[in-house]
Amino acid sequence: MNKSVEYATKVLSGEIVAPSQVKKACENFLHEYNVLQHQDDYDFKWNDKIELIVDEIIKQLNFARGAKSAQPMYENLALFQWFLIQNTFCWVYKEFPTKRKVREVIFTVARKNAKSVLSCIIHIIAFFLDEENQTHYIGSNTKQQANIIFEELVNIIKSSPNMLPLFNIKKTYVEFTPKNCKIVALSGDAQKADGTMVYVASVDELGASNEIFKMVSSLETGQFGPRNPLIIKISTSYPIENGFNYWNETVEDLRKNTFADVPNPRKFGLIFSIDNPKERVQYDGRDVERWEVPENWPEANPLVAELDDLAEKLIEDYKTKKDIPKDFFLFKVKNLNLWMGANEGDGNFFVDKHTLRKSLFDPAENWNWWRNKRQVIIGLDLSLTTDNTAVTFMWYEQVNGQYYVKNLVYYPKNKEEDKTKTERIPYAKWARAGYCQAVGEDVVDYDEIGKIIIEICRDYNISVGSVAYDTKYSYSLMKKLIDELPMEVDPVKVEQNSRNLGNAISALQKIVYDGSFNYAPNPLMESAFINGLIEFRQGKPYITKGNKQRNKIDNLFSSFNCMKVSMYFEQNHLYETEREFFFEL
Repeated sequence: MNKSVEYATKVLSGEIVAPSQVKKACENFLHEYNVLQHQDDYDFKWNDKIELIVDEIIKQLNFARGAKSAQPMYENLALFQWFLIQNTFCWVYKEFPTKRKVREVIFTVARKNAKSVLSCIIHIIAFFLDEENQTHYIGSNTKQQANIIFEELVNIIKSSPNMLPLFNIKKTYVEFTPKNCKIVALSGDAQKADGTMVYVASVDELGASNEIFKMVSSLETGQFGPRNPLIIKISTSYPIENGFNYWNETVEDLRKNTFADVPNPRKFGLIFSIDNPKERVQYDGRDVERWEVPENWPEANPLVAELDDLAEKLIEDYKTKKDIPKDFFLFKVKNLNLWMGANEGDGNFFVDKHTLRKSLFDPAENWNWWRNKRQVIIGLDLSLTTDNTAVTFMWYEQVNGQYYVKNLVYYPKNKEEDKTKTERIPYAKWARAGYCQAVGEDVVDYDEIGKIIIEICRDYNISVGSVAYDTKYSYSLMKKLIDELPMEVDPVKVEQNSRNLGNAISALQKIVYDGSFNYAPNPLMESAFINGLIEFRQGKPYITKGNKQRNKIDNLFSSFNCMKVSMYFEQNHLYETEREFFFEL
């Protein structure tokens, strides 16, 4: 039994605690190892010779730092580490036994689980297995972070007497002299990898910056030439800003691939994160969320799952940080590898993502669902700067007491690149998906937005109850809507302050939490709802944002404006069913 078979068997038997994606990866591995590779029409096989070579290489390596400093790796690597290393190198094409199957490795894990050591081992093994004159790259969002892995590699080599003579250690790179290969550290500047031949690359802390995708893309472009290209993507989770994180998306793509009926064979990885962290469970006589149960923490900490004594340190960290909100927030993100909105650490956010996602209503994304809807309220949040303009369509189904909304976002085309960088939002990508639209050049074009709103209402026969707007920047747009868009009640001015919006803020938050809110999919809208921070002005709630550049809350205010007018309709019995009931009395 090799190490990978041992790990997969123990995971599936429950002897080793692991999350669902890792269990599925183990299941896939055993099926491929025991069944698929023996079928004549299957392209891949497990190369036993490479497995033996990998064993011999690791036997020559020692740990450089930590509790196992100077101890041999072969006897001390955890089984999950063997599983990842062997699956990376040992699956090959049957027709070409030295050509690897896996080209992309994705690995997410809580901090203090030796992710940097894994990168170093993979680089060293690839030096031995692959062709001469290779160049490897170690990348990260900052030069300092990239140097952490580089220094780890140097220290491992220095701590391994049988390896040291094979390497020439320089200040900015390391040479593998038998094959004239070298490894270089890169920062998040994508241009540094352009035009180079990239054999093996590892990129660490991908969650720290959405801009790092440029470096990754550049490295991957440089991998078209080599026979065995390999890129290793590694990170813990990070707080999610504006509803988007490049690493979060990368991890979710891996999850989908692992569970796919026909997965991409070139992609492999392990997602060590707690399953269903927000699920309510009973623990110690209390109703808690699943992540709060310490027995589930090994799902994000594979070293703890294999070495029980490490659990004590995790419990100690929890006890020392649980009473300090910001420290406790980072404990959950980093030590438990939980994906959380950046504002959840403040404790005064408008709504958390988990609760909001319960209100997702896919049918409302299609304008055909809105066809013939009556008394729809349209809310506007306008801006003449480079900021976004938001439009919310809200329909109240009086019979069931349910609110439905679809949000639109407009931004100036010439500011797309700058906004993408400063706000960490993939505007071009989300525009292609229909979540936002570039209208106007340097500022948004309100005449064009007016045309869009009017065309939507005409094309889908939407009957408008009223339009809710703030007075800033609205004159030309409102004139167009009043002239060309029939509505039951004249447009309603909603001053943007706590005195006017306080009740609407409370009402909207209430319907989200009590399950009466339904929204069409839109990550920008989700971003706005999650980024809103509640503060109280003159005793009434108001919403602000933590970061003026990055935290977008436009859709939240356009929705508040809708809610304000909807409350007016209810209070004055203007909704059709309420109106009929009122007159019957």
